[in-house]
Amino acid sequence: MSELALPRRAPRFHWLKASRRQPLAVIGATIALTWIVIAVFAPLIAPYGSLAQTFTPAQSPSLHHLFGTDELGRDVLSRVIYGSRVSIPIALLLVALASSIGCVVGAIAGYFRGLVDGALMRAVDLFFAFPPIILAMVVAAVLGRGLQNAALAIVVVAWPSYARVVRGLVLSVGDSEFVQSARLMGTPARRALFRDVLPNVAGPVIVLATLDLANAILLLSGLSFLGLGAQPPQAEWGSMVADGTQYFQWWWMGTFPGLAIFTVVLAFNFLGDSLRDVLDPRTAWRSSEEQA
Repeated sequence: MSELALPRRAPRFHWLKASRRQPLAVIGATIALTWIVIAVFAPLIAPYGSLAQTFTPAQSPSLHHLFGTDELGRDVLSRVIYGSRVSIPIALLLVALASSIGCVVGAIAGYFRGLVDGALMRAVDLFFAFPPIILAMVVAAVLGRGLQNAALAIVVVAWPSYARVVRGLVLSVGDSEFVQSARLMGTPARRALFRDVLPNVAGPVIVLATLDLANAILLLSGLSFLGLGAQPPQAEWGSMVADGTQYFQWWWMGTFPGLAIFTVVLAFNFLGDSLRDVLDPRTAWRSSEEQA
């Protein structure tokens, strides 16, 4: 009977051992999932509406208003909760778009090489010549203020890093024996690229995308802080921090949105670092030695 019970307990012990080896992954996943749940169920969780101006302005945190109220009498906790519905979904969408564009450009450059590689990588170098925040500010200023234009500016800034990483990975994978064999057998270039090459570079791209979620939230909040992103009265963390800087005597107005940005960025950084450790062959080999 004891031998039959062992397989049932093994998965639980496996997850316990994994959580002990990667405590940052557990912390990051817990924080990230908490914020995702808050963003999905914000209307049910928020005690008040994000735009309701029915309270006394500039109330300090209390039992009725845990995060206090702002200069217009709006509940700061409710606005922080509704702000998660702006920052997190847009960051996920931006990273998905940037990674898709960058992966396609990098894969084409690394697989076909030659003039195609040179032309595409010089375009990527042009984007890398400017600091990301400066380039995002320029693009957002040219397109005009607004959340959509700020999101487009972040995509323009983010995709070159994926192109550079994927190109290097495709160059290394393209010289492997199984890809060369596929070419000799007459496999079409597009089919070999998507079937043989891209699946072998997915791990590093996933790590980069997870880390880039934190950067996307920071860039989006930064543009909103500068007035180029979300516009009043929309609840967005960066614009709320900007409002808080105008009223230092009411510290809660900028502190709690700033803490929201801090926790989300920290969570995705923890997840990205943990994924990098898991997907790195040297780290995986070291972990297998420890288990043995």
